[in-house]
Amino acid sequence: MSTHDSGVDALIEAYVAARAGQRGIDAYAWLVGVLRADHGSHSSIVRHASSAAVVTTVGGASVLHSLSGDAADAAVVIELARELHAGTQIRGLALPGDRATKNLFEEARMPAQVLLH
Repeated sequence: MSTHDSGVDALIEAYVAARAGQRGIDAYAWLVGVLRADHGSHSSIVRHASSAAVVTTVGGASVLHSLSGDAADAAVVIELARELHAGTQIRGLALPGDRATKNLFEEARMPAQVLLH
Protein backbone atom coordinates (compact mmCIF):
# COMPACT_ATOMS: atom_id res chain seq x y z
CA MET A 1 0.00 0.00 0.00
CA SER A 2 1.25 3.48 -0.75
CA THR A 3 2.26 5.74 2.09
CA HIS A 4 0.93 9.25 2.46
CA ASP A 5 2.74 11.65 4.72
CA SER A 6 1.40 15.15 5.30
CA GLY A 7 4.96 16.57 5.07
CA VAL A 8 5.49 14.93 1.67
CA ASP A 9 2.06 16.12 0.50
CA ALA A 10 2.83 19.68 1.67
CA LEU A 11 6.22 19.75 -0.08
CA ILE A 12 4.72 18.53 -3.36
CA GLU A 13 1.81 20.98 -3.10
CA ALA A 14 4.21 23.88 -2.44
CA TYR A 15 6.36 22.88 -5.42
CA VAL A 16 3.32 22.72 -7.72
CA ALA A 17 1.84 25.98 -6.38
CA ALA A 18 5.15 27.83 -6.85
CA ARG A 19 5.16 26.75 -10.49
CA ALA A 20 1.49 27.36 -11.29
CA GLY A 21 1.11 28.21 -14.96
CA GLN A 22 4.54 26.85 -15.88
CA ARG A 23 4.59 24.57 -18.89
CA GLY A 24 4.19 20.93 -17.89
CA ILE A 25 3.24 21.46 -14.22
CA ASP A 26 -0.16 19.79 -14.59
CA ALA A 27 1.41 16.71 -16.21
CA TYR A 28 4.13 16.74 -13.53
CA ALA A 29 1.56 16.82 -10.71
CA TRP A 30 -0.45 14.05 -12.37
CA LEU A 31 2.61 11.82 -12.84
CA VAL A 32 3.76 12.31 -9.24
CA GLY A 33 0.23 11.46 -8.07
CA VAL A 34 0.16 8.28 -10.16
CA LEU A 35 3.54 7.17 -8.81
CA ARG A 36 2.48 7.81 -5.22
CA ALA A 37 -0.87 6.01 -5.68
CA ASP A 38 0.76 2.75 -6.77
CA HIS A 39 0.47 -0.06 -4.23
CA GLY A 40 3.85 -0.56 -2.63
CA SER A 41 5.06 2.96 -3.30
CA HIS A 42 6.86 4.89 -0.60
CA SER A 43 7.66 8.60 -0.56
CA SER A 44 10.07 10.39 1.74
CA ILE A 45 11.61 13.84 2.02
CA VAL A 46 15.34 14.47 1.73
CA ARG A 47 16.52 17.86 3.06
CA HIS A 48 19.74 19.81 3.28
CA ALA A 49 19.90 23.45 4.42
CA SER A 50 17.62 25.46 2.09
CA SER A 51 16.78 22.57 -0.23
CA ALA A 52 14.40 19.65 -0.16
CA ALA A 53 13.06 16.99 -2.51
CA VAL A 54 10.77 14.00 -2.45
CA VAL A 55 11.93 10.52 -3.40
CA THR A 56 9.18 8.11 -4.43
CA THR A 57 10.13 4.45 -4.74
CA VAL A 58 7.95 2.02 -6.70
CA GLY A 59 8.89 -1.49 -7.78
CA GLY A 60 12.61 -1.16 -7.05
CA ALA A 61 13.04 2.14 -8.87
CA SER A 62 13.10 5.63 -7.35
CA VAL A 63 12.19 9.04 -8.71
CA LEU A 64 13.55 12.23 -7.15
CA HIS A 65 11.07 15.05 -7.71
CA SER A 66 9.85 18.36 -6.31
CA LEU A 67 13.47 19.51 -5.90
CA SER A 68 13.69 23.09 -4.72
CA GLY A 69 16.06 25.48 -3.00
CA ASP A 70 19.57 26.81 -3.53
CA ALA A 71 21.51 24.98 -6.26
CA ALA A 72 24.46 24.06 -4.03
CA ASP A 73 22.14 22.68 -1.35
CA ALA A 74 20.03 20.92 -3.99
CA ALA A 75 23.17 19.15 -5.23
CA VAL A 76 23.72 17.85 -1.69
CA VAL A 77 20.07 16.71 -1.55
CA ILE A 78 20.62 14.70 -4.74
CA GLU A 79 23.69 13.00 -3.26
CA LEU A 80 21.89 12.28 0.03
CA ALA A 81 18.97 10.76 -1.90
CA ARG A 82 21.35 8.56 -3.86
CA GLU A 83 23.00 7.36 -0.64
CA LEU A 84 19.66 6.67 1.07
CA HIS A 85 18.36 4.76 -1.96
CA ALA A 86 21.59 3.04 -2.97
CA GLY A 87 19.79 -0.22 -3.74
CA THR A 88 17.52 1.30 -6.37
CA GLN A 89 17.86 2.94 -9.75
CA ILE A 90 17.09 6.60 -9.02
CA ARG A 91 16.05 9.10 -11.66
CA GLY A 92 15.38 12.81 -11.46
CA LEU A 93 12.20 14.42 -12.72
CA ALA A 94 12.28 17.99 -14.04
CA LEU A 95 9.85 20.31 -15.74
CA PRO A 96 10.25 21.33 -19.37
CA GLY A 97 12.57 24.31 -19.58
CA ASP A 98 14.01 23.74 -16.09
CA ARG A 99 17.59 23.56 -17.31
CA ALA A 100 19.04 24.32 -13.86
CA THR A 101 17.50 21.20 -12.30
CA LYS A 102 18.40 19.08 -15.33
CA ASN A 103 22.00 20.32 -15.02
CA LEU A 104 22.09 19.33 -11.34
CA PHE A 105 20.93 15.82 -12.24
CA GLU A 106 23.47 15.55 -15.05
CA GLU A 107 26.31 16.78 -12.81
CA ALA A 108 25.37 14.05 -10.33
CA ARG A 109 25.39 11.52 -13.20
CA MET A 110 21.76 10.77 -12.49
CA PRO A 111 19.41 9.92 -15.34
CA ALA A 112 16.96 12.79 -15.68
CA GLN A 113 13.49 12.69 -17.11
CA VAL A 114 12.16 15.96 -18.45
CA LEU A 115 8.45 16.15 -19.10
CA LEU A 116 7.53 17.20 -22.61
CA HIS A 117 4.31 19.10 -22.83
